[in-house]
Amino acid sequence: ELIAIGLTNIFGPFFGGYPATGSFSRTAIKAKAGVRTPLAGVVTAIIVVIAIYALPPVFYYISNAALAAVIIHAVGDLISSPKSIKMFWKVSPCEFVIFWIGVLVSVFASIDNGIYASVAASAALLLFRIAKAHGRFVGVVKVYNTPTLRPIDANEPDSDTRNVFVPLDRSNGVNPAVQPREPHAGVFIYRLNEGYLYPNAVHFTDHMVREIKVKTRPAVINPYGSLGERPWNDPGPRHKSESDIDPTLPVLRAIILDFSGVSNVDVTSLQNLIDVRKQLDRYADAHIAWHFVGVKSPWARRGLLASGFGSENGVVKSLFTVTNVGVSQEKDDVKPGSRDEEFSVDTQPEDKLGMTSMDTMVLPLLSIDCPYFHIDMDEAVRSVELELGLK
Repeated sequence: ELIAIGLTNIFGPFFGGYPATGSFSRTAIKAKAGVRTPLAGVVTAIIVVIAIYALPPVFYYISNAALAAVIIHAVGDLISSPKSIKMFWKVSPCEFVIFWIGVLVSVFASIDNGIYASVAASAALLLFRIAKAHGRFVGVVKVYNTPTLRPIDANEPDSDTRNVFVPLDRSNGVNPAVQPREPHAGVFIYRLNEGYLYPNAVHFTDHMVREIKVKTRPAVINPYGSLGERPWNDPGPRHKSESDIDPTLPVLRAIILDFSGVSNVDVTSLQNLIDVRKQLDRYADAHIAWHFVGVKSPWARRGLLASGFGSENGVVKSLFTVTNVGVSQEKDDVKPGSRDEEFSVDTQPEDKLGMTSMDTMVLPLLSIDCPYFHIDMDEAVRSVELELGLK
């Protein structure tokens, strides 16, 4: 037990662990006694030292039954009540099953095996959730805020209308009677709900590519050139003709990836994204624009830029979200014609006292060197519309 506590305190601080000063039963007894701070560990250590050197003759006559009663009384509150078990089922049926695995193995085998079985089952569930994470295609709904459910004219000056982007399958609890509007023909918005890593990268992109090919047509009859270049998993037919292509379907034009739920990327996942880009460029017989929204992690941004995403060498029509920042300047330093009219405009007259003047600088929120990284979905959609001439 002492070795276990020592190792815990050596490695625990590296993972934000709480300092351990006693066994599980001792912790429960302290909780029953009303302990609130780690200072109780110092008090416990002093009492243990006194008990070892001064009180062994007194403790000799304490029966095991009395010691067991103290421990049982202390850990009795750790037994889950039926109400708590029912809550486990409502919150997560999978974890409810893991709970019973730990209980049954502990009862019929040993406590150690019960802990091992619970940890192994929890790790397997975690890996499964990461590997089978689901992405969603997103549509737009125009909404407004109102204290009542009365209809409102979007053209009214007081109407606070805005666009929200929800899954097309309304899987996030949106009213089933509300039908999100799909983006423009050939433009797809795909939202990743988990970290984009090697266990789930192929799962994400396979789902995305499969749905894109269902809703679009190839730009050429045979995008692979020859049968030798045709992928082994292409469903065919081997020799395609114009009759195999639905002319009513649009050609793929742009993809918007919502990375707001992605905290990390790795080399394997980015290589997978590069391969998918090449695959869809060949499918569309053109260079497809990839736009990214909500890239929060600087390492994810760095990885995307290193993989060739986010920036473009040619002339790009794009939008940038900017903000006005007020800058106070001394009057003597303000000379006519000295301001850059493109980024700065005079917004108010000079101070009556002749001390300062106020200018407004227009600053972008994100780097203008990365026109395919966007602060929100509205900016990304409007940028695609501008680039493709859809509006």
